[in-house]
Amino acid sequence: MYVQAFEAVGQPFQNGENALEDNLKRVLESGPELLVVLGTPQEMLREVGRCIETSVPVAAEKPVGRNAAELEPLAELARQHGAFVTVAQPHLLGEFWDVCTPEAGGPLSHLRFRLVNGSPERYAALGVPWVMQANVAGGGVLRNLGIHGISAFLKATTGEVQVHSCVLSRRLFQMEVEEYAAVTLSAGGVIGHIEVGYTAAVDDASDFELSGHRRDLTVKDDGQALTIFDRRAGRTRVQPVLPLARRYELFAAANVQAIQTGGPAPHSLDDHLAAMRVIDACYAAATWMDA
Repeated sequence: MYVQAFEAVGQPFQNGENALEDNLKRVLESGPELLVVLGTPQEMLREVGRCIETSVPVAAEKPVGRNAAELEPLAELARQHGAFVTVAQPHLLGEFWDVCTPEAGGPLSHLRFRLVNGSPERYAALGVPWVMQANVAGGGVLRNLGIHGISAFLKATTGEVQVHSCVLSRRLFQMEVEEYAAVTLSAGGVIGHIEVGYTAAVDDASDFELSGHRRDLTVKDDGQALTIFDRRAGRTRVQPVLPLARRYELFAAANVQAIQTGGPAPHSLDDHLAAMRVIDACYAAATWMDA
């Protein structure tokens, strides 16, 4: 399969808006079976739109656009063209979702997602300082990492999402965007707890948890192993999972399989739009802790 990558803000392509347009034109004309697009949220709006218009399947980094209003026209364009557009959400795949099912454990009580990574200063070192700029990134850690947790909650639930609380903090680094976010949601009687941060005191560490609590089953993925408490079987078991650092491999494989079999995108622009709307609602309801 011929997969090409297009990074709007870096190598190996020449920089400058006209040069970027020429670079993308050349890439699209090469006929990739899947194009991976990276860049700022607004750059990806433009580049993904070009892919849709030329019928090239595309996988984009998140978030696409700074908010739901910016994304809505692109999602509509994808619908009109029947385009294959997928947004990177590796935490929606894997063993957790195979095990934590209604059939195995009954109704879901609550879902917890926690992802706390190293300091936001690492983004400048990585050459993407715009991740910490609200007017470019559309927010801070809630938009960048919280999108994973919100998307997981939407996958696990049905019905309208209610935002019960959203607390944001920039206490440690005093940035214009938040470094930590704690959100409580509900949908269809299920409670969701989303916790994300740039507050780990070492930049190469991640504090991760995806857990679901059903009547007869509790399943917890800590990024290294899956722990399963099974009331019906009367036992606890622990099984290995793909390590957190390799989860994007699942996302890549799912997209290749979907394209080869003609299946739907693993996480479509409409799915991404739904998560972006919830994040917008979280920001609107947010309480800030600055001191």
